[in-house]
Amino acid sequence: MKISILEQSTLSENSSPTDAIQNTVWLAREADYLGYERLWLSEHHNMSILQGSSPEVLLAAVGSKTDRIRLGSGGVMLPNHSAYKVAENFRVLEALFPGRIDCGIGRASGGDPYSTTLLNPPEGIDFPQQVGQLERFFHDEHRKAIAMPKVDGAPSLWLLSAGSHPESGRMAAEKGMGLAIALFINPAATREAVNLYRRNFRPSPEFPEPRVLIALNFVGADTPAKLAELKKASDYFRLMRDSGNYPKAVPSPDTLDRIDFSASQKAYLDQIANREVIGLIDDAVAEISARGAAYDADEIMLTMMCFDIEDKIRAFHQIADRIVS
Repeated sequence: MKISILEQSTLSENSSPTDAIQNTVWLAREADYLGYERLWLSEHHNMSILQGSSPEVLLAAVGSKTDRIRLGSGGVMLPNHSAYKVAENFRVLEALFPGRIDCGIGRASGGDPYSTTLLNPPEGIDFPQQVGQLERFFHDEHRKAIAMPKVDGAPSLWLLSAGSHPESGRMAAEKGMGLAIALFINPAATREAVNLYRRNFRPSPEFPEPRVLIALNFVGADTPAKLAELKKASDYFRLMRDSGNYPKAVPSPDTLDRIDFSASQKAYLDQIANREVIGLIDDAVAEISARGAAYDADEIMLTMMCFDIEDKIRAFHQIADRIVS
């Protein structure tokens, strides 16, 4: 099973946005060296803790610092953008890094309602229509416009799904796209979208066979003390996120020591445990494999929230030592 990374350019307490972006580049270089399959970058707006607002620009930076790892968006929030402009951006990336680019697309906004209006989404067009437009631009099938530069290949299109709407599996299948299920967002997602996808898949030039990826929150360390520290930071972010109160930054361990979770918060975290893999590294490795089998996935993508980038890089080194080929 292939293992990949989703990176969200998190801002840590007492650090700068520049640090958050540079840490993403550092992680990409390590992931490339370690043999991970792909690195995807998220798109978020008006959220201090998540600094990655423009995956296309950041992908150009990490591409220049890496050699073999596939790079992509996880994802471009397509309703925020013109499909034509997205096609142009990703064709530039394909020209820069041939055969290494994925274009993961989602239907969420990646931000609050006000910031979404500032992105000037097109009027009178729904998400499936935009997906169709993007496909045509990638394959020069639009009658009146060509997305430049005109390159030999096309970025691989992945449909991102939280698994809430199983029909997303059918849509990805009918269009010959890859399917990525975001369990780290929706822990209640079932295999239904995956089953629909595999039953109805139609091959495409980029995907001659179906390809399923599940994305999980990851909390892993080599000591119980470090594991508890990382889990608390991850849990705090999720509790704040789900209450509509995104924190400004990932708290330091000293700050977290002053925070206590209530009994109801702990119970809620137990209810959404399917969103993540957590444990000492060997236990986490076993759980990663089991989760992939449970969702009939070809690939697992891990995302990790922590205060210190070195903790993240150390954990991904340890995972690579055991299961990345």
